[in-house]
This record gives sequence, structure tokens and C-alpha cells, in this order.
Amino acid sequence: MSNVLNRLGALGAAYKDPVAAIAWDRSDPDLPWLPPNMLSLAGVSCQAEMPRDTLLRFSQVEFARLCAAGLWLEGLLIGRVAQSGFLAAETDETRVMLQEVREESGHGLMFLEMIDRAGLSGVPLLGPTRLLTSVAQRLDPQGAAFWAMVYIGESVTDTFALKALKEVNAANGLICPVARQVLQLHHRDEARHIAAARVFLEARVAAMGPAKRWAFRALVGVLLKKFLLATLYPTVASLQAMGLPNAAAAVHSARNCPERRKLAAACAAPARDLIGRTMVRPT
Repeated sequence: MSNVLNRLGALGAAYKDPVAAIAWDRSDPDLPWLPPNMLSLAGVSCQAEMPRDTLLRFSQVEFARLCAAGLWLEGLLIGRVAQSGFLAAETDETRVMLQEVREESGHGLMFLEMIDRAGLSGVPLLGPTRLLTSVAQRLDPQGAAFWAMVYIGESVTDTFALKALKEVNAANGLICPVARQVLQLHHRDEARHIAAARVFLEARVAAMGPAKRWAFRALVGVLLKKFLLATLYPTVASLQAMGLPNAAAAVHSARNCPERRKLAAACAAPARDLIGRTMVRPT
């Protein structure tokens, strides 16, 4: 484990501030912030009927919701790791954790700027998070459940971002350059964060007995479903913020839309695969 973490620590040693790196003056008000088929009402009739300016506004709302998910998740990570005081962690673990705290703080400032630019400060953009927040605030950063939640959050959002970038490339880059740069810079750091969370998680699960593994797998399954609902589906408040009529009905349609469920399953696949592998006890 030490060799992997030492490599990750070396890669993260030179900090690059994402807020300073973004060319904010390249923002284009006539371009969407996400491709249409990545929006949460793709496959629902009300999105297909949206005029261009409404669809453009919807892409901003959806991007801001993605940023809000990052802020929420990163705030939980920073808070729990800082409260632990790093007393029980090995030096290589502590180094990687501190680098992640530094980088997640930069991401948070980047996300706040995008939410402000979308004019959505104060709008509740996420779905139900109370249970997940309560659970996360009680998890020990030295335990497997904490790093499972980190891995879920980081891998789901990063997979979504990578899919969005792939769609952008296929469509000749037709999204706002600033939004594209935010996705790229976030992925730059998240690739290392996900690798570190995987190392932390696998090491802790390896020490579990059969009964603990069963209970752990059940817990992770619940957390993953709750996280997908909170982050990949629209809220009534977010749709009302863009002036969409019958927002509650649109939220219901999105939650039952086969296309959105397929995308959510694809974003959850890395977490499901990893948890499935870690449940197999080494012989």
C-alpha cells in the first residue's frame, strides 16, 4: 500500500489552483454548460419541447447542481478528515489526505463560482441528503465505510463528468469553454483521489471478517442508491428556479425515465464493481 500512496503523494505534491487556472473570460453566454443528453430530463417530453433559450438555462441549472453535489461531498470529506486530527493515520496516508483536502478546497471555490455565475446561490439544488450527511458525520476516516462513501461520491461524479466530456468531444466541443475547463480540471485531481480512496478501502475491507463484510456490503448498497438520488436527479426547487411549470411532475418523470436510470447505473458501475471485488475474501 505504501508504494501506491507514495506515488500518489508525489503526483499531488505540486499544487495547481483550479480557480487561477480557469480562463473565466472565455465564458460564452450562447453555449450550454452540458450536452443535452446529459441533462436529467433527457428522454422526458418536457425537455424535448424546450425552446433553445430554456434548454440553455436548464444546462446551467444542471451544471450548478453537479457543482453543489461536489461542494457537499467535499465538505463532508474535509470536515471528517480534519476532525480526526490525522493521529491514527500512517505518514503516507496522512500526506495523501492533506493533499486531497487542499485540492478539494480549490474545487469548492471553483464550484461556488459556477453556482454564482448561474445565479443559483441559495437554491436547494440537491435531492434528499439528510440521511447521507448524518451517516457521513459519524463515520471514522480510519474505517472502511468512510472510504466507501468517498469512493462512491468521487467515482459517480467523475464518471458523469467524463461521459459529459466524451459527449462534448463527439459534438465538436459545443459547450461553454469555462464549463468544459471546470470538468477537465476537476477530473485531473479526482483521478488521484479515486485511486487513493480505492487503496484505503481495499486495505480496510481486507481486515474484515465474513459477518462484517456482509453488513458493510448492505450499508454501501443503501448509500449508493441514496447518493444517486441526491445528485443525478433534478429537484423541484432546481426546476422551479428555471421557471419550468409542473416541476414536481417533471421530477417524477425523471426518476422513472429509463434513459436517466441507465446513465445513473453507468455512473454507479465503478463503485459497484469495486465493492463487489472487495467482498471476495483473499485466499
